[in-house]
Amino acid sequence: MLTISEAYDLPSLLTKKDIKLKSGTMLPRAGTFKRTVFIDFSAGVSFHSDLYQKLYTYCVNSIMTFWKNRITLTKFGRKYSHNFFSNLKNIDKTTPIQNFYESVNKPIVIFGSGESIDKGINYIKENQKDYYILCADTALQPLLENSVIPNGVFIEEAQNVILKSFIGTQNKNVTIFAGLSSISQLAHNFPLNNFSYFSTEYVVANFINNLNSQNIIPPLNPPFGSVGLTVFYYALKFRKDSSIPIYTYGLDFAYTAGRTHGKGTLAHKNILLQLNKFKSLYNFYSSYNNNSICLMENNNKIYSTPLLQSYATLFVNLFSNNQYENVYNSSQISNLIKLPFKLPEPILLSEKNEEEQKHNFVYDSEKIKKYFDDEKQALLYLKDLLTGKINISSQEREIEIKKVAENREYLYLHFPDGHCFSYTQDFLNRIRIEIDYFLKIF
Repeated sequence: MLTISEAYDLPSLLTKKDIKLKSGTMLPRAGTFKRTVFIDFSAGVSFHSDLYQKLYTYCVNSIMTFWKNRITLTKFGRKYSHNFFSNLKNIDKTTPIQNFYESVNKPIVIFGSGESIDKGINYIKENQKDYYILCADTALQPLLENSVIPNGVFIEEAQNVILKSFIGTQNKNVTIFAGLSSISQLAHNFPLNNFSYFSTEYVVANFINNLNSQNIIPPLNPPFGSVGLTVFYYALKFRKDSSIPIYTYGLDFAYTAGRTHGKGTLAHKNILLQLNKFKSLYNFYSSYNNNSICLMENNNKIYSTPLLQSYATLFVNLFSNNQYENVYNSSQISNLIKLPFKLPEPILLSEKNEEEQKHNFVYDSEKIKKYFDDEKQALLYLKDLLTGKINISSQEREIEIKKVAENREYLYLHFPDGHCFSYTQDFLNRIRIEIDYFLKIF
């Protein structure tokens, strides 16, 4: 059923829906499969055993990742959708992220919240004006405490806990690059002209594809899982060309025994706040538990977790290859990522030159308003269909409900069985409840 190229792409195809193969066969949609079994039908497999084994492993990992993501969506999917639409209402008052593409001619320095952030701050605080500085949300506080003002901070967290990272930063001239699914309350605390939204595809859904095709939302970026990787992804887009170096600190993917984050980060401050005679300043549990992974770096032990290792692998697979030149990382895992020992000489440019590189994309306010009006009318129509206010035959009712509800996945993506639409009474009852919730937002 698969061509050779389709067979190679099978792991990614298994996570998508409505994929039509070249043979004309529709591939079963994501969520159909829960297990992968390798069946050796002939001795021919032995001629390419490594290839078959890798393909099998990738398929296993792909399906496993899909169901892990489903668990996350069941827990947070409604929150993601709430934030997504709440932020979308304000997007026309913000600076489009496309206007930052290919606009930076200075060396770019990225800060995560790992231990190496301390080293990076010491390098840069004396000559920070010579660099374009980006950071993850949890790295903002330690930078500001050392009088390092970043040009931009990225946030993807959807929960209120991240607001602590922005305490006391309202008067700082920092651009907030926020994911559309990130916490919407942040927009109440800062001027909207300081915001620039980006679109993380937190779920493969028709309603997101619809918005993307109409250019209502910024171009979609993959869900990396780690905001540090998201910062790096956009840093590559922000720099003028590959000759502009990118240096990162705090994207360590590992930590020394007792420490997990850099000084001044939210995690570090929480430990200080809880410090007493019975609670240590050091978090040794993170290093010595059943899930921790011990690594060796220059004959010293460092520790990681399966999740952090997956981020490190993703970082290497996506960014550390020949197409991304002048990319360096201060990670403690030096056998994976190259270590810099000093920053490059700064490239000094006037503000005028940087300004000339910016694009002039503008959001269409009328198109956004029309979208919300149309969605509101569609949900009211769906509500009348579900409550029997519209008198049509049962067959017509099913057709109309499917037509309206199936492509509006935000109504059901957070259901435990919400990986696909189901025309059953209990599923429709739950959708009926969600309609009122989203009508309030719209």
